[in-house]
Amino acid sequence: MIYRRIVLIIFLITFSSCFLSKKNIDISDEKKSQLHKAILLNENVKKYYEKSSNDNLDNQLVFYTIEELHQFIKNHPNSIKLKEVLKLLNDLLLKIEIKNYHIAESYFLMHRYKVSLQYFKDFINVFPNSHFKEKVLYKICVAQYKISMKKDFFKSYEKYMKYYSKYSNAKKLKILYKELTKKV
Repeated sequence: MIYRRIVLIIFLITFSSCFLSKKNIDISDEKKSQLHKAILLNENVKKYYEKSSNDNLDNQLVFYTIEELHQFIKNHPNSIKLKEVLKLLNDLLLKIEIKNYHIAESYFLMHRYKVSLQYFKDFINVFPNSHFKEKVLYKICVAQYKISMKKDFFKSYEKYMKYYSKYSNAKKLKILYKELTKKV
């Protein structure tokens, strides 16, 4: 039984080219050129991705890599590498999102509330579905409270409570809300 399987495997390996259709073997020079360009582009994009994936995230390199990935997707929508390219693109966008959040948060932690407020608002506009959204909306409220933007605080507070009223930061915001309503 084992010998039959071995013989069958050897037979298939030896004569597998006979089973391939002529259509699959004959590739035009144009298709070979396109395939070669796709492979080279993918290798170049991987090099840029690796360079841009370090901690300091050089913005020019990152945006160039994103553009190259986008071009690859556009030019090769049926590529077998498409899934890999989409993953690389998603990873880069996630890194940009994290970097932008940390920049805004660093200003917040330095008590530079006006600057952090602007960064957080920009963050929400650029990344409306971020997994940092709850934290960002909370810090927008706190920053507005700290720089005495009462009307804006009330609007931001309502927006926060609409989506995140069950979160622990909601309790902290309720205290700030009560303090502001006493003053008004």
